[in-house]
Amino acid sequence: MASFKPRSTDTPALVCVPWAGSGAAPFRAWTPAFGQNAGVYGVRLPGRESRIEETFLRDVDAMVAGIVDDVLDLGPRPIVLFGLCSGALLAYEAARVLGSRVSHLFVASQLPPIDAARVAAEELESREALAERYLTAEAAADPEMAELLLEVLEADIGAISGYHYTPGGLEIPITVFRGSDDHEIGADLLGGWTAESTGRVAVREISGANHLFSGASWPELAAEISAELGLAAN
Repeated sequence: MASFKPRSTDTPALVCVPWAGSGAAPFRAWTPAFGQNAGVYGVRLPGRESRIEETFLRDVDAMVAGIVDDVLDLGPRPIVLFGLCSGALLAYEAARVLGSRVSHLFVASQLPPIDAARVAAEELESREALAERYLTAEAAADPEMAELLLEVLEADIGAISGYHYTPGGLEIPITVFRGSDDHEIGADLLGGWTAESTGRVAVREISGANHLFSGASWPELAAEISAELGLAAN
């Protein structure tokens, strides 16, 4: 797991789980939104960035176990989890394992867990559609890079397709984000998240954001999380 802020045990740790095929690096840009009020950590799964030589994990339980180990290594400090797209499912399952260690779960661009495996299986039916959804124009134009990224994507999404859902178990607030320009997940499809916690579950929409919150929407998403937690930068 990559650390982008000082490892102070006096501040909350925001542990961020990336979307399929991605790594920890995108979360470095989030540090200004939290100032010295929270540590920002990006989960780095095997097979990407500094772990490129490691074998991909193809099982949700194994992925979650690695995330839980990383969180426990942070010691007895407040933990907040965030996950985007498929990373939201991993963050959700990690929160269930960690129990009272987690104070808040933030998820973005993800249907409720009950629907996750079905949607992932549908995504795997077309490699071309997978590339169109997840690869940038730059990556798609480089055959070697595109092939490498598609291998990671297929491993990650294949793991999600084998996920076995069991309901509930959380007692913490959940905040669900979607972008107003997300043409894949409508607001009407997110209501199922209310069944996943006895705590408050809120759905928020960020204007102009697409499915992966690219461009200016990326730091805006961090600012929304910071404000929700009362951790304005200083």
